[in-house]
Amino acid sequence: MAQIFRDAGVAAGTAGLLLAVTMVMGVPLAFVIPRLATRLPRQGPIVVVLGLCGLAGYAGLYLAPAAGAWAWALLLGVSNCAFPLALTMVGMRARTGAGVAELSAFAQSTGYLISIPGPLLVGVLYQHSGGWGLPLALMAGLMVPQIAVGIMAGRDRTVEDEAAG
Repeated sequence: MAQIFRDAGVAAGTAGLLLAVTMVMGVPLAFVIPRLATRLPRQGPIVVVLGLCGLAGYAGLYLAPAAGAWAWALLLGVSNCAFPLALTMVGMRARTGAGVAELSAFAQSTGYLISIPGPLLVGVLYQHSGGWGLPLALMAGLMVPQIAVGIMAGRDRTVEDEAAG
C-alpha cells in the first residue's frame, strides 16, 4: 500500500505512516469487533460494514490515492478487521470443542489455500498493466464474495445443526 501512495506522489515518510495507520487500526478494533460480534445473534451486519469500508478504501485508492490518502488508510484499516471477526465466528458456529476444531481446520486450510495466489496475481496484474488500477480492481472485487460468504457464515446456526439436518 505504501508503494501505491508513493506512485501517487505521496512522500515516502507519509506513505509509510499511512501504512502504519492502516495496520494500527486493527489493534483496538481487534478487541472491539469480536466482543460486539459475540453479543449479536447474526454477524452479517458487521461483515457488511467491514466489506463496505474495504470497497470504499480500494475505490478511493483507485480514484484519488493522494487526495484522500488518510481516509483510504483508515477505511482499509477498519476493513482488515474482518480477520479477527472470522476467527471469532469460528468459535461461535460450533457447540463442541470437536466442532470448533473441525470448523477451524476447514476454514483456515481453505482460506489459506485460496489466498496463496493473491500476492503473485497482484504482482502480475501490476506488471502487465503498468499501474495499480487492475490490482485495486481485483482487491475491490474480492470484497464482494467476502461480504456474501461472511453474511452466510454469520447466520445464527452451528455446524452441529447443519450436520444433523
